[in-house]
Amino acid sequence: ENLTHHWRPLPAIRTKAIGIIQQDGDILVCAIPRDDGTIKGWRPLGGSIEFGEAAAQTVVRELHEEIRARAQVTGQLGVLENIYTHEGEQGHEIMFLMQTNLLDAGAAAAPSFVVTEDNGTRHAAAWVPLADFHAGHETLFPDGLLTLLNAARSRTDAPNSLQPLA
Repeated sequence: ENLTHHWRPLPAIRTKAIGIIQQDGDILVCAIPRDDGTIKGWRPLGGSIEFGEAAAQTVVRELHEEIRARAQVTGQLGVLENIYTHEGEQGHEIMFLMQTNLLDAGAAAAPSFVVTEDNGTRHAAAWVPLADFHAGHETLFPDGLLTLLNAARSRTDAPNSLQPLA
C-alpha cells in the first residue's frame, strides 16, 4: 500500500468529532504514522466538524466518506481538548467523542484496511484490542480517551451512563 506518512497539524484550533466504535473488546482506529512510517499511535475515525454541522452528523459523514460505512451515533462520551506535538509541529483540537455503532461496516468488515481522507491521504486502520492500549503495547489518541473509556466501562451498571443526544 502507498500510505501517506508526512502530515503536519495545521496552526489553528480545529474542532473535530470522532466515532468511538467498539466490538468484542476491540476499538476501531486509524494509525498515526511518524515520518519514517512507524506507527506512533492510533485514533478513532472521524474528522473536522463543518460549519452548521452537529458533531454526530460529522461522525456519520466521515465514516461514510472514509470507509463507506453506515453509522449511528448513540451518545456522547465526552469532549477533550487535545494539544499535541507531531514531528515538531504543534496541533490543537477540540474533540467530541461520540459513542457510535456501525449499521453497515463498509471497509471495517475486515480486521485491517486503508482509510482515505478527503485530502487524499491514506492511513492504515484496524480493529485493535483495547487490552493492547491498557497494557501499554499501543498508544491511543487523543490523550485522555482511554481514561474516559475506563470510566464509562465502570459505569455500565449505572442507568443512563451515557449522555443521550437531544
